[in-house]
Amino acid sequence: MAEPCQLYLRVAISRSRLEEFLRMEAGSAEPFKDLDRWVDGDRHRRGGMTWSELCELGQGTTAEAWINGWGRHQRSPAWNHYDDSSQTWSLGVLEFPESREWIVGAINVLRRVAEFKDLPGTDYLLLYEYLFGRGTIVAAVELTPGSSRILHEEPPAQLATEANLMMNHLLRAMDVTATYAVQRISDTDTHKRSC
Repeated sequence: MAEPCQLYLRVAISRSRLEEFLRMEAGSAEPFKDLDRWVDGDRHRRGGMTWSELCELGQGTTAEAWINGWGRHQRSPAWNHYDDSSQTWSLGVLEFPESREWIVGAINVLRRVAEFKDLPGTDYLLLYEYLFGRGTIVAAVELTPGSSRILHEEPPAQLATEANLMMNHLLRAMDVTATYAVQRISDTDTHKRSC
């Protein structure tokens, strides 16, 4: 079984548009031709699946459902936070399954935040190996207002620095007890935390 990778996302977006995005049901990945090219870039990514089958991964789900699932994970902490002062949404998952189905599904669902992004600037979705591969990038998606694209070039160095800070924060949040429970990090905590 492959070791988990890590997911990091930070997007400048108004709260109202973020809430719309979180509730939106993802459609087929068919319009994302760069995803097809990304899958073809590594023979292990496609496996025995056709492009049509890959397009269905994540279809019919919402970002909110994915995030709620990560929030209930019994072994690994997740970070889901909206900062009202900077109008920035941050999402981090310490143990994200490094499987074709999960990665393609997550890219299909989460990159759609660009369609709702109403604040200027370039943001990123990053799937990378922090715990075991030390920086190896699985996939990076550039997010601009109304548009997203999978990067074929290296993402900005600052992105890895930001992602590593969040992963360090999530590692510190782990309560490694006999039951391997996890301290929950959420906006409802009495003491606000920031990465």
